[in-house]
Amino acid sequence: MTDCPTFIDLRALAGAGAALDGTDPFDAVRPVAVSAGECEVFFIDLPAGHGTATEARGDTWLFALSGAVVFESMGADLTLAEGESCGAPRGTSFGWRTDAPATLLAMRYPGGNAGMAPGIVAIPNDAPLSPSNPPALDVLLSDVPACRSNNLFVSADAVFKCGIWDSTPYQRVPIFFHHSELMHLLEGSVSFVDKAGRAATFHKGDTFIIEQGAECSWDSQVKVAKIYAYYKPAA
Repeated sequence: MTDCPTFIDLRALAGAGAALDGTDPFDAVRPVAVSAGECEVFFIDLPAGHGTATEARGDTWLFALSGAVVFESMGADLTLAEGESCGAPRGTSFGWRTDAPATLLAMRYPGGNAGMAPGIVAIPNDAPLSPSNPPALDVLLSDVPACRSNNLFVSADAVFKCGIWDSTPYQRVPIFFHHSELMHLLEGSVSFVDKAGRAATFHKGDTFIIEQGAECSWDSQVKVAKIYAYYKPAA
């Protein structure tokens, strides 16, 4: 965990994965030390093969960081190619299989109560989007952007939301993040500067998190599209 909350490149932290020696990979996860509120962020290293698991601890977003995996739940298969994601509601039992080693990135919300029906929930990268709220006028340094989103996986208390978002270019001043947001860029690039003066630019294919408590700007000069997993505590 950093000395003050900031943006963190998660792909850079993934490494080469862990050798499991027969251990259940959904039990032998690799936690990531980030400030994500009630949420847990971790890597799951899958060997080539197959197995079964049950998500008993919370509502969990799963992202194929490298490789591909097929999930089977409720009599249906869902294939996650690299760069795709899905949700596993609390209480979901599933099978998994891979043809080669793969690494998943996960964000789990253990709070709230079971609300979604069990079963793997697809979060297609090309999901249809609807207009959504742009940043507030008082923080914008540019024209108001046109934003669109689709919340495809939402906890019963609406504190944890995952889906797809896109926006035309915009710039804004630094804001304080009462929430935490994990993002994977599907299109475009965005630059951040945090309270400590650290700067970074993320591009299509990058996967990162803005920690709860961070204070940072946003500068996108081109259209940006992203997958998101978003934790925002109730007011």
